[in-house]
Amino acid sequence: MSMFTVSLATLLAAADPGGSVDQAKGGADTELVTILTMLGIVVGAAIVAHVVVGWLLGRLARLSRGRLRWGGVVADAARMPAGLAIWLIAFTFVLEHGAALWGHFSHGDDNVATDIDHFVHLILPTIRIIIAVFCGTLFVARSVRRSQYVIEQQAAESGSEMDMTALQALFGIGVVFVWIIGVIVGMQSLGMNMSAILTIGGIGSAAFAFASKDVIANFFGGIMVLFNRPFRVGDWVVIKGIEGGIERIGLYATHIRTGDKRLVYVPNSVFVSGVIENTSERTNRRLSETIGVRYDDFDAVESIIADLEQLFAGDESIDHDQAVRVSFGGYGDSTIDISILAFTSTTSTAEFAKIRERLMLEVGRIVHKRGADFAFPTMTVDMPAQTT
Repeated sequence: MSMFTVSLATLLAAADPGGSVDQAKGGADTELVTILTMLGIVVGAAIVAHVVVGWLLGRLARLSRGRLRWGGVVADAARMPAGLAIWLIAFTFVLEHGAALWGHFSHGDDNVATDIDHFVHLILPTIRIIIAVFCGTLFVARSVRRSQYVIEQQAAESGSEMDMTALQALFGIGVVFVWIIGVIVGMQSLGMNMSAILTIGGIGSAAFAFASKDVIANFFGGIMVLFNRPFRVGDWVVIKGIEGGIERIGLYATHIRTGDKRLVYVPNSVFVSGVIENTSERTNRRLSETIGVRYDDFDAVESIIADLEQLFAGDESIDHDQAVRVSFGGYGDSTIDISILAFTSTTSTAEFAKIRERLMLEVGRIVHKRGADFAFPTMTVDMPAQTT
């Protein structure tokens, strides 16, 4: 029976010599179906990944409306790079299976097979590295920019007097720095010789730094001012003989409006090495006066001092947590001096002027109430009697 079956199969094969061709054709069709199926799987996986990642980032963004504000920064920054990375990587897999499809229709051409192997094993991995580095750099750059928006919003909500121009310039430089790092990482990932590039760049940077050292010093001075915050816009400062209010803090220079309304541009390098007096940060204003009464009023000095102590001790505009002192100041050329030292609770210049005016007028009334008077410079000339 088995011998009969083998003989029948042999006869059928001899009668139909094209059967092997049909079998080969069927195998090729199966390979084509497999390639098309893989293409469909890649596209479907990309769609699913895009939907899932979008949902997760949207969920994170909704949570950030409450406590996780910075989570919204990450979600918003990652939305476009993540979607871009998913579809670009999926496109590379489509190209890979498209190359296989091209090889399927090339009917075993050796040149085509070599080109496909070069494309799949050399070019596509390089493209994927570029995509990964680009999307990662884009995510970091967008995070930096979104962080700027959050800081601006927080400053607006808190009423902080932040220099938005300097803030935008600082974050703009940060974005440029991120892209430079991304380019360097990408070139390194592609196997480029970074030593020679960095050496040439280092020589050029040294020459540039030497030629523009003042500009660089002012730039880093501006960075130090922005981070250390020795003053803010609106503060009244004294720096190397320049006194005025801060109008703008730039990355190269700071604008100061003086008391006589002149606008002075101060290079930021001055703030690195100079002493800055920020009078807007003081907690009190000092009232320091010296009054002089006549020598004829010597007996009234103790009573005047006692009355002045009572005046300053009971005044509500004086900060009694600070030193308050009324004391004998010394003997002058034509006066008996009384020293007054106190600190007001206010730091406003206008309010301080009103308080000082009121208190000093009251000091004059106390002196006159005690029958004394203020001394003024006098000169006594002794004229010897003339003899006849």
